[in-house]
Amino acid sequence: MAVTKIKRIRGNPGDPLSYIGNPEKTRNRGFSEADRQALADIIAYAADEKKTEKQYFTTGINCDVENAREQFNITKLSFNKTGGIVCGHCMQSFDGYEVTPEEAHEIGVQMSKELWGDRFQIVVATHLNTNNVHNHIVFNSVSFVDGKRFHFCTEETMRIRAVSDRICRERNLSVIEHPEGKRVPYSLYKMEKAGMPTRYNVARQALAEAISVSANMEEFKSELKKRGYLYQFNPRRKYWTVTPPGWTKAIRTDRLGDQYTREMILQRVFSNDIGVRMQRMRNECRSTNHYDLKRRIDKIMGRSGLEKLYLRYCYELGYLPKYRQNPVRLHAVLKEELLKCDLYSEEAKFLARYNISTEEDLEKRMKSLTEDYSSISAQRSELRQKLRRKMPVEEEAQCREKVRELTAELKDTRKELKLCRDIRERSGQVERNLETVIEYRTRGKERKPL
Repeated sequence: MAVTKIKRIRGNPGDPLSYIGNPEKTRNRGFSEADRQALADIIAYAADEKKTEKQYFTTGINCDVENAREQFNITKLSFNKTGGIVCGHCMQSFDGYEVTPEEAHEIGVQMSKELWGDRFQIVVATHLNTNNVHNHIVFNSVSFVDGKRFHFCTEETMRIRAVSDRICRERNLSVIEHPEGKRVPYSLYKMEKAGMPTRYNVARQALAEAISVSANMEEFKSELKKRGYLYQFNPRRKYWTVTPPGWTKAIRTDRLGDQYTREMILQRVFSNDIGVRMQRMRNECRSTNHYDLKRRIDKIMGRSGLEKLYLRYCYELGYLPKYRQNPVRLHAVLKEELLKCDLYSEEAKFLARYNISTEEDLEKRMKSLTEDYSSISAQRSELRQKLRRKMPVEEEAQCREKVRELTAELKDTRKELKLCRDIRERSGQVERNLETVIEYRTRGKERKPL
């Protein structure tokens, strides 16, 4: 059974590529220091003698292992493509000692030749330093045939997996027939690990709250409705799903953890006693102290128009004066909005910076930015046309520097245009969400005893 993955190697060496080579031996005219070092690091790592038994299991395809870095660089220089991604790094790992090192290396070389051997320079190294034999395959990002760059994409990842699986089947090795993939997207996993709110942990918290105050399924469904959640609890369905407020895509409850499968939800709800209802009533009737002190909300209410709207929204999300909001205490319509706190903060700053209060002000700013974008883009195109002609070295350097400055200006202008469009699209929903929150609080105060 072989597992494959591929990643890009850019000009900055990362932690996994911590084998630092001698900088004096990696210099090559036309390359940045970071590009040279990254390429040296990754090739040195793949061909490390301690892991390959004195390089017995290393093979160069369309290049020599000892001179691979120089030959990679020569190809890049010949096609004037020395920046960006310096090479690709593919890993092929086998299950334990299912294969011998010799066979693993043969598979790696066969796969590499079939995938990229007709266009790219490749180094294949088989490592023996872990509990499972695995191949490291490093290939040049620029083709020695036509100078085209390797295209990193999902289709290429699937092609690598397909070729690896086919070769393993031909050799009667095990193959993962139905790979599950990641249960949670990596971006969401990182956010949850950092303690940031995501649609998964917010939905998990909402279900936990609803379960804790419900003694039967009807009460559980009612609690979910109060929090703005849609649900599909049909007993004929294999999986139960919930849809958070503001989202169109449902979430399978079993994806939220072992405690949120259909069986566990039923078990947890019906294990609650009648006391949960009394606890819920006490929470609803509990009064809080109110103090007449100067607060940040008073300053916000002194603003007007869109600026006031977005500042108030950031305040309700707990983003002002700094992020200190507890997601559990937020109204249901705001919980999912926590994921967009940074965006709303940027938009509030943008509105305050240009004193935009009305939709007319926003349209004027959009028109001005559009005109600026067209003007800067035209200037950059003119300079790029000029660079195609021969000119003195100093003048060429000045033109390139000006192009870089205009590109940075275009980036900033494009960002502000995106903020304007987003404000125009979201402001209506932001206003409706605030009205919902204020109305909910007003009803809560009316219910409280004097």
